[in-house]
Amino acid sequence: MLASTLIAVALSLAPGDGLGLAPTAEPPPAPGAAVPGTPAQPGTVPLLPASGVVGALGGAMMLLAGRRSGGRDPLVVFVAGHGNGSAEGTFADLVALMGLDPADARYFDYRWATGRDGATAASEDAPLDDTVDALNGYLAGVAGEGRPIHVVGFSKGGVALAELLARWDDAPALAVASVRGAVLLDPPMAAGLHGEIQSLGRFVGPIPDDGGYDPVQCRFGWLGCDDDREHLGAAAGVAVAVVRNPNAGITNFGAIPAGLRVYEAWDDGPDFVETLLTTPWALPARISQAHEAVLHDEGVAACITAEMRMPGTCDLPAAGRPPLPVLGEPPGTRGGVLRVNYVV
Repeated sequence: MLASTLIAVALSLAPGDGLGLAPTAEPPPAPGAAVPGTPAQPGTVPLLPASGVVGALGGAMMLLAGRRSGGRDPLVVFVAGHGNGSAEGTFADLVALMGLDPADARYFDYRWATGRDGATAASEDAPLDDTVDALNGYLAGVAGEGRPIHVVGFSKGGVALAELLARWDDAPALAVASVRGAVLLDPPMAAGLHGEIQSLGRFVGPIPDDGGYDPVQCRFGWLGCDDDREHLGAAAGVAVAVVRNPNAGITNFGAIPAGLRVYEAWDDGPDFVETLLTTPWALPARISQAHEAVLHDEGVAACITAEMRMPGTCDLPAAGRPPLPVLGEPPGTRGGVLRVNYVV
């Protein structure tokens, strides 16, 4: 299969040990700001079934610096990816492009899932189950502010959000009612071989870490399998959109699950296959650049803002199934040169 061959080539080119695709310098805590550690047990946080004790305690950090009482303006909770470090630093450009008031932004910290020091190390080490438990608790805590909540997750953060929404879909009574919408940015949510390789992200340079996420669940064997990506968030009452950069190729996914709105945010660089065939030594850097591009894109910022106002109003083009490799169009066009079918 061509897709698996290209992914294998990327793995052979990958340097490092699975460091984050968009490592962000970890700023020192602001004066007077709380430094997250192992959180205390909250009193009224509805917890999901937990696999990790520390993860289940994440809701204790319900209100960060910048809490604002009163009003109904929505809060936007940002969840960074593997190796990103500070979520506030990771999303700084996007927040500015959105014109978001800092008082309306909240930032999830992976240290609430691991209890260890260092936001970067925590984002690399946090297991998916513990991250989901901590994120669920944190959102339940933030809901105490009495405002609508929208969540934006990048890369591994998008996967954690997808897994949380899938659990809410299975048990809507556990959903945090204040969460109205979610946007997943370039999430490594592939299935099959592609998804298995994404699970190696902790160990391989430009491959994102999906934390072991598997969207296809065969819960009842002989009755068949379900794809959690289909109609994601619908049963839980959360409007979900995915924004991905097809140029990044292996860092997201190529399927178009039923009932899931997927938008394309192409950057201006060459695509995966073009880079592979012309400058293969530059492939790891190009993958990382394309993956991070969604964090600095005015169109992505406008899409998130539009989705918060009214789901389905994002101006980015809806995802289309990429064609098999073909020659013909000049480099840089949206039609693509040597685009590969990543559908899994």
